[in-house]
Amino acid sequence: MLKNSFIVFVTLAFVTLCFTTEAQSANKPFKPKHSKNFSTSKDLAASVSESNFKLKNTGASAATVYGLYVRQFSYVAEGEPCTSATVMYPSTDNIAAGAMVMPVTLEANAEAAVGENYLYNMIYNATYYLRIVEPISPPGCALPGCTWGEDSTVYNWCIYVGAIAPVSVTGAYTAKVVPSSSALSGGDYNYDLISSYDYIGPISCNDLTLTCSVTSSQTQSF
Repeated sequence: MLKNSFIVFVTLAFVTLCFTTEAQSANKPFKPKHSKNFSTSKDLAASVSESNFKLKNTGASAATVYGLYVRQFSYVAEGEPCTSATVMYPSTDNIAAGAMVMPVTLEANAEAAVGENYLYNMIYNATYYLRIVEPISPPGCALPGCTWGEDSTVYNWCIYVGAIAPVSVTGAYTAKVVPSSSALSGGDYNYDLISSYDYIGPISCNDLTLTCSVTSSQTQSF
């Protein structure tokens, strides 16, 4: 009898604890978990590695980047350097094409790696913008790796990578998702987190693995 009573007591205590924990969790405000790298679910798979491109916070305090985009989009033939790139849209046009959104917090002087699939999707979205919205077309390419339909010539890409952040963590913005239709500067989000750009590239892409990467390690600082 005593043993049965003890079992009932333990069971009730456990159930009460579960309900209490659930209630407390339900009352807590939602706090998004910020990744340490710019990654897609495919990038998190063991078979996919980094793209050899990193973003670095050279400031004296932590900063949260809410998204990356292709601020300037150019191409070169295979084997050519970015110094000879042909520009498809320049940074002066203030285009935020190719935006990929996810919050990544970088501590002071810290770096965040950009995944191969994340970079592939940025370039894919920028290519889509050129073909559909402008409309102007990259030379003979419908996909980043140039292996679709009648595509025959493989190109590499040279891009300025833009970064997006809220103007202020205490500002008036009401959404965590960066608005795709906002101007590049002004309003609640700052599309000019990076003030000095260097080409990232040449970037080669593989449409079978959905990955893009640069041969040697490159870093964009802000």
